[in-house]
Amino acid sequence: MIVRGLHFSFDAQGDAALATLYYPGDDQRLEEARLTGQVPAADTNAPWPVVVIMPGINVAPDCYRWLAQRLVTDGLCVVTYAAIGSLGPAGHGITPGIDLAALAPDTIGTRSSATALGPLLCGLAELADDDSPVAGLVDLARVVVGGHSAGGTVALHNSDPRWVPGLQAVFCYAAHTMVATSLGHGEAAVVAVPGEVPVMMLSGADDGVIAASRDRYRGEEGGHDPVRRTFEEAIDRRQGDSWLVELADAGHFAIGWPVDTTSGRSFLDPDPTNTDPLIRELLSDLISAFIAASLGRPPATSLERLVEHRLIGHWERR
Repeated sequence: MIVRGLHFSFDAQGDAALATLYYPGDDQRLEEARLTGQVPAADTNAPWPVVVIMPGINVAPDCYRWLAQRLVTDGLCVVTYAAIGSLGPAGHGITPGIDLAALAPDTIGTRSSATALGPLLCGLAELADDDSPVAGLVDLARVVVGGHSAGGTVALHNSDPRWVPGLQAVFCYAAHTMVATSLGHGEAAVVAVPGEVPVMMLSGADDGVIAASRDRYRGEEGGHDPVRRTFEEAIDRRQGDSWLVELADAGHFAIGWPVDTTSGRSFLDPDPTNTDPLIRELLSDLISAFIAASLGRPPATSLERLVEHRLIGHWERR
């Protein structure tokens, strides 16, 4: 088996978007792809559940390719994407697709705030129904949504199968639901998320971006830990399948490799290009085990064992 990618575009409610579906290819049939590069799928474990990775602001999706490739080896298919849209005062750039009006005090929780997720899954369904190498092999009844930074926040706010058909679980890295006062919420307000499926929140103890963003929320004295507050205050689910895991010595961009230092706010991390490879390995193992448990599959290593790793500084389960 080799990991291959299929590229497609979609309309994210008016924003142009480019996506890549990573899938297990059949390395015994490479001759068939000699002229086209379209490698037939290795369909042993098909149909494959779908994992969506939602990007951070101005973080190119190539940053998450390493994780996509790792998860494909678990018998999954993985979609990364980049929509180009408004970033508010920051102009235009890469966005996970956020309807800020849906996060206002009078509308939050009443509708989806993800503008790209629905169109992305529709585009994937069309791809899986045509004559592509993955035709008939993608299981859109089993969907896991993950995200980094702003993408993780969108994933948290949309952890409800009413808004994401087939949703089985949500995971995020360096994300939270403390909302900016500019949206009309009170100072340092953490807003509730649906939490209708298992949630895993991952974070790094040396997150320079979250620390530098404190002024957006104001009013919080002492320590500023919106990730932990989100897990403890915003997620009511208590079925023993949701996790908070903080990695010691990890920054905001530990989930990315290689990190593009020409874009986004990577300069706020101490050294975003020098993350210990063991941290990435542990991150992928945690995500893999969480997805397996959420899908009712046996993980390679249990989460209970993984959270005892020496690189983990804090964890909670509920």
